[in-house]
Amino acid sequence: MIVAVCLAWTMSMAGQTPRLLRFDEPVAEIGTIRHDAGKVNVRFTFENISGSNVSIVDVRTQCGCASPSFSREGIPPGGKGHIDVLLDPENLFAEQKRHLTVVASNGEYRKFSTITVHGYVDRGVSEEEVRYPHELLPGLRSEVETLGMRLNRRGEISEKSFSIYNSTDVPVSLKWGADDYGITAEMPGSVAPHSSAKVTVRLDTGKLDKGQFMKKLFIFADGRKAALSLKGAIE
Repeated sequence: MIVAVCLAWTMSMAGQTPRLLRFDEPVAEIGTIRHDAGKVNVRFTFENISGSNVSIVDVRTQCGCASPSFSREGIPPGGKGHIDVLLDPENLFAEQKRHLTVVASNGEYRKFSTITVHGYVDRGVSEEEVRYPHELLPGLRSEVETLGMRLNRRGEISEKSFSIYNSTDVPVSLKWGADDYGITAEMPGSVAPHSSAKVTVRLDTGKLDKGQFMKKLFIFADGRKAALSLKGAIE
């Protein structure tokens, strides 16, 4: 058994391949940037630490907001190269970690490296205001102010979920009401300070007439009343 384990370990080590590239700074810190200040170019410099020519085969990105550009020309041993990443912050907010995978080859095998653009995007408003843009009541925000209940066949149960956010420093008690007996809602009895809560709304369309409809869901926060519209159609 010991001989078999040692043999397997030896074969595993023999199958490992050495690194091809070494990045000077694999994580680029860009600090705080404005969302409307335009695209930011970040350069990652690397060295070929292998004994043969190496080329960049691909740079894979997780997001269209980070666009890489690079050369596929071979780099000799000890040579330097770079990858430019153009970050577009227009639709970003708060802390950002954008990872890209670099695929390099020496003609015999490929090795993968990760480079990262790290920073903070300032939109001039709080993160909560971006995530929950609609103020239902002072201290209570929502992802939506109108719920689209889509096109339904009469008798179907239409369901929609959204989140609300308590931006105050104290817990807020929650209750719900509606202007139609076919509407039900699920939500917690309270939401903690600076926390969100999920609300699930269901509409029984069995008694609705054909055509478009608009109903009201009421949320009571510590006795204060807010209204959201439910819009849809029956075919």
